[in-house]
Amino acid sequence: MKNDFLSGSKKVVSVFLLLVLLGFSQSCKYFYKIQTVNNVTPKEIVKYDSLNKYLILHQRLSAWHLSEVSIKDNLISGHLSELGSNHLQYQTVKTKRTYRYKKSTEFYILDEVHLYLQDSLLPKFQTGDNIQIDLSAIKRAEIYQRAKGRTTVSWVIPMITVPIAVAAVAGTIVLLTKSSCPLVYIKNDNKVEFAGEIFGGAVYSSLERHDYLPLPGFKPSKGRYELLISNGLPEIQYINLAELIIVNHPMNASVLTDRQGVVHTINKPEAPEEALTTSNSDILSLVNKKDQQCFLFDEEPSITGDTCAFNTAFLAFRVPDQAEAGKLIVKAGNSLWGDYAYGEFTKLFGNKYGAWIKKQRKEPPEKNNRWKLDQRFALMVYLETKTGWQFVDYFDLIGPLGARELIMPVDLSQALIASSADSQKQIRIKFESGFKFWDLDYAAMDFTTDTPFAIDFVKPTSATTEAGIDVTNGLTENDSRYYIQENIGEEALVIFKDSPEIRGITKSVFLHTKGYYEHVRNYTNPPDKKQLETFLIPGRFSKFSYDNFNEFRKNNWFFAEDVKLP
Repeated sequence: MKNDFLSGSKKVVSVFLLLVLLGFSQSCKYFYKIQTVNNVTPKEIVKYDSLNKYLILHQRLSAWHLSEVSIKDNLISGHLSELGSNHLQYQTVKTKRTYRYKKSTEFYILDEVHLYLQDSLLPKFQTGDNIQIDLSAIKRAEIYQRAKGRTTVSWVIPMITVPIAVAAVAGTIVLLTKSSCPLVYIKNDNKVEFAGEIFGGAVYSSLERHDYLPLPGFKPSKGRYELLISNGLPEIQYINLAELIIVNHPMNASVLTDRQGVVHTINKPEAPEEALTTSNSDILSLVNKKDQQCFLFDEEPSITGDTCAFNTAFLAFRVPDQAEAGKLIVKAGNSLWGDYAYGEFTKLFGNKYGAWIKKQRKEPPEKNNRWKLDQRFALMVYLETKTGWQFVDYFDLIGPLGARELIMPVDLSQALIASSADSQKQIRIKFESGFKFWDLDYAAMDFTTDTPFAIDFVKPTSATTEAGIDVTNGLTENDSRYYIQENIGEEALVIFKDSPEIRGITKSVFLHTKGYYEHVRNYTNPPDKKQLETFLIPGRFSKFSYDNFNEFRKNNWFFAEDVKLP
């Protein structure tokens, strides 16, 4: 069982949508386009199953669903089964146009990746076969991607140096832009699922911190939970602690932990009544439900008037009489673009990058954390009071590979209570982010008090690396012992015992970790000291992100306007 789990973690990583990187705003019409890529290589076929894409293997006029995929050397193995009834549209599409799809009923189209075998390949496969083929037998891959409205992007992918790692990904996998942090996978019903990233942004030891990753739907098997912590990119990961927090709570409530690890129940979340940007754009439809339609914090300084290119969202919530506290709930994630911009920043250090990292290790944590907030890497939250906007707290970095639900308690004792158009009482919350650093999918307020719950803290019973080494002692306590992952592909299978069942009570599971990581970079250029000095100015990184986005868009991508649609 352990070997199956570890091999499952090596399944191919899915396509990161090119349109996500470019940050296209959402439209009321939905379109998809086909991207064709040739020369599939094993380096790009890494951990694909983490985003649950639907692989379709083609051999001449036949096609099957390829599942249970694994890669070893140049061989890809898997099982062939009949295509689901929702995955037959490939027979009618062409790669040089865009197609409309119904978001509510045809969203599955965006899950598809097609692999086409050489016509000469023998023997002919059949449904039910367990196959093993050399990657050279795959002549091309086609990836179904979302396209925006009447504008499409040419699928020419420039070669960009690390750390955006735009892996002009051979074949099936495109755009692996991660600087990364440790990746977490959970095992559910013998299936490995990507769960998220931990202690994002803790890029040197002075930023080491705790993290509380929700694991919704994580179920035990035979009385134990199994998960994987993996190093996916060039960096060294220092993991100090990994334990499960199992919260036993009423079935009619949900729970989340705040930034400090305090558990709160969610009983009656209320969506905002208004949501506006600095330019007075209405974004309510983007943030009032969980639908992956996000506000991207991408308004330009020429519109907002903010010289730092900071972006702001103002949300108004109806507030009950006598409410003195509330809980702000969001679903949000960091952007792929933010990872790229940070990579461009590190290049400025050139061959002094290693020396800079050594210096950062010795800096007071308060100084480095202050810089992070001044540049608006974190998502800052403010409450409108009678004396102006008052800072409440921030949501820390979580990484761009998956959005996460987050919660923040808000003291309303000083809130300015205003009246809405229908004379209802309202409070206003302000979010502030650097340019394109965050994607905000959903926001709500819960004004109820926390309902009773019970917590079990569960230490790992075992933690074993891919090489069979026991690293349990490095993960059980918040101490000076670390489990260190130094190379790409290192991973640990961590096992926890389940907590006792309580009748009529449900469980929510969180992974509590602590640690940091350091990127491995070997730049040869001399440092740009003059430009680096400017980053001492608050907000400089946000403006840097904006300037790089314009330059990237101008030099690397080609837009075809007014494409005729079917």
